[in-house]
Amino acid sequence: MPEDLSSDENVIMTSTISESIMYNPCGRNGYCLNTDEDEQICSCKFWWNGATCNEMSNGGKQVITLGIILAVLLAAFYGLGLFRRIRKKRNQPKQKQEPSIPIVRLKFPTVPVEVFDPSRRKYAWTTGILTFIFAMGTLVVKWSILKPIHDEVVYKYENNQSVYFNTHSVCPIINFRADFNIFTFPIACLLILLFVIITKRVSSRHNRYCKGYFGIVIPLDFFGHVKRTLAAVIFAVFADELLDIANELLAGGRKSSNQGVIITYLTQIFRVFVIGFRRYPILAAVYMDNYFTLICGTLYAWLDFTVAIMSAGLCTNNFYQTKEQFNKTGSNRTAEMIAYYGTGPKLLFLQLFLDVPRYFCLSYLCVKLPMVLIKRIRHRNIPDKQMRREQKDLLYSSLPHSAEARYVKKLFGYAPTEPPKNRLSQILRRIYAWRDDFRFSSRVICVYASIFLLLFFLTVSISIRTLPILDKIHPYIQAFADLFAIFITFRDPVQADAKGAPPDFPVPDLTVPLLISIYVALLVIIIQLLFMLASIRRNLLQSYRGDHREIPPRVSTSNVSYCTGSFHFAGYLIGYVIIGYALILFVSIMLTMSIAALIIYASVPSLERFLTLVIPPILFTTFKLYINKFLSQYVFLQHSGEVLSINNRRALMVFLYFNFFLDTFLGFFAAFFRILKSIIGGMFYMCRLDYSPLGRKLETMDAGFNAYCGLIYMETAHRHPVLLFFVSHLLRDHLYPTKRLSKARHNWYLAIFLLNNPTLIYQRKDFLRNLHDHDTKIMLIGRRNMKKLSDEPLPAICQPTDVNSAKEYENRWHERRF
Repeated sequence: MPEDLSSDENVIMTSTISESIMYNPCGRNGYCLNTDEDEQICSCKFWWNGATCNEMSNGGKQVITLGIILAVLLAAFYGLGLFRRIRKKRNQPKQKQEPSIPIVRLKFPTVPVEVFDPSRRKYAWTTGILTFIFAMGTLVVKWSILKPIHDEVVYKYENNQSVYFNTHSVCPIINFRADFNIFTFPIACLLILLFVIITKRVSSRHNRYCKGYFGIVIPLDFFGHVKRTLAAVIFAVFADELLDIANELLAGGRKSSNQGVIITYLTQIFRVFVIGFRRYPILAAVYMDNYFTLICGTLYAWLDFTVAIMSAGLCTNNFYQTKEQFNKTGSNRTAEMIAYYGTGPKLLFLQLFLDVPRYFCLSYLCVKLPMVLIKRIRHRNIPDKQMRREQKDLLYSSLPHSAEARYVKKLFGYAPTEPPKNRLSQILRRIYAWRDDFRFSSRVICVYASIFLLLFFLTVSISIRTLPILDKIHPYIQAFADLFAIFITFRDPVQADAKGAPPDFPVPDLTVPLLISIYVALLVIIIQLLFMLASIRRNLLQSYRGDHREIPPRVSTSNVSYCTGSFHFAGYLIGYVIIGYALILFVSIMLTMSIAALIIYASVPSLERFLTLVIPPILFTTFKLYINKFLSQYVFLQHSGEVLSINNRRALMVFLYFNFFLDTFLGFFAAFFRILKSIIGGMFYMCRLDYSPLGRKLETMDAGFNAYCGLIYMETAHRHPVLLFFVSHLLRDHLYPTKRLSKARHNWYLAIFLLNNPTLIYQRKDFLRNLHDHDTKIMLIGRRNMKKLSDEPLPAICQPTDVNSAKEYENRWHERRF
């Protein structure tokens, strides 16, 4: 195979720059250039001057002086602040320890619900061990399937043939027209139809037709938080399959047709619906939770797993092209990857490593469904009074260990939260702290599971696919870097006309910078997602209390907007995360490439010119900022800024007069910094829907922030822990009635409760109904009196003799009365 010349050019560029630095008569502060007359001249760096760049210019001396003054100002400002803090802490009197308040424990009655089963930990361990064994066995099977394919493509590569593998004869049957799986899709539709037949209707004429059957089958309750792991695993598998469609579109794997853009997008939407139908029976079977559905779901999960192994091993692979893909794309990507990773088993291990999360998720489904069925059979004697699944989930909210019960306990002060004792827990609590009185809904858990697995596939795919083609795209990156350098900073005319001038931005070897950038972008996105997860919980808890400090208050006229925003939350978050990942990756590549160029080549002309332009305004702006802080804290405010009161009023007026003109020029630099900060902040906060880059007044114009507000308000309205706890107790008393209270005792309890909570009196139905009736009576009486008053004649003693005076007096009389 012929070698690429870009690596040789990179080595020549490195050696040329190193030699020019080693034998440079201009020293380390300049570049030695040759003119058209074969004369050597020096192009100085930064603020150096002179024939051999050994003299500091006046601008350089001023910049250094300003930097020293700024360093002294920073040291004085923060030193005085540290001194005042230490002195204040020493002079602060010691606080006396208050006596501890005894904790009152709430007693909950025991209830016959299966969640108190002590063997649930054994089920969890059994499920985990069987999932691991099953996944390892699946990977061994995948290895045995991929080994002949790897040997085939290696043989073709070594014999200079077209590198691809021939698919198995079963592949056209499995993937009929590449739109849906002919094995699983019809069976999934049949199971959904059977589940619809045996499902009873709840509200739509539930007893009029077909004895209440033929109801809607839902996959899961997105507002609930019971049995979320299975749903999260299935949605993680969805992310893998959706990424396959995206890779196929980006790689041009589908034939071009004249169907048009709309038909093409509708086709892709149809494929997404097909993917949803493939996992719908599994979710519906677990949600319905009866013997028939669990048996059908278990058999279907095993069938789907078997077909998935055959399809992913014999028909399509990530790093091995099929004959159809080779003919469609016209590129030999498999040969490039074998040339880079070698003909050994390295590429085979990389393919298996990429398949590990997928097969662990599918193995968990195949193990979890039989375990749920066994658990259901084991607890068959527990009476459930033919309760619906919604009622079972609602009963969970009133159990003593539920999140709703713990939330209510903490409201009454029965279960105070203890702060963490070790240092590591305190540091981790700044990012995310576990709370036992809160649980995220299934929707949040599912979308986060999809995002994390999607980030895994994106990171691994970019790392493995990009490294073999770096040498090929290196000249294009060098051309883009030169163009970008010219666009950012104008090139020195002496260097532009000279011979043998170094490139403005020499691009180094991109292997290490690319890998560092990929994992830095991944780390930033994960940290931002964890912060957003903490924000979701914090905003939900604030919304439970009616606190609207971080998000705008709920308006009843915007209920439709909140509902539609809640629809878009999951899709918008996934799209924002992908775009944010790409933007952060681009910024990281630029930074790491610049650092690598400085380390390898020791000088980059474009970066030097850029720093020469940027450093003086940054120093001046920072100096002005901290001199204002120093004067504000120690000159113009009383008690060193602890009180917002003016200390030296006359001096402040003089300072404000001259500062008016000075800040006019400073405002130009602040405007540029504002734009730069907005761009950088928008890039790093793109993946977070809880922060809007448009600002507090324009945040409602941000579709992502509207989707976030819709999620918060919809979940507050349907998942408020006090509401669920109270309704669960009512349902439990209805299903499992205890000793009835007498009417007198019930009224006595009600009176005590209203005395302890007097504001609730004005929210009772009787009070509101009586208030409405009273207002209606007052309104009717007022109208009747006004009519009588308007019909009364004027008093005889007050009647004027003149006609005009009479009309004027009558008007004044009515105005005075009304």
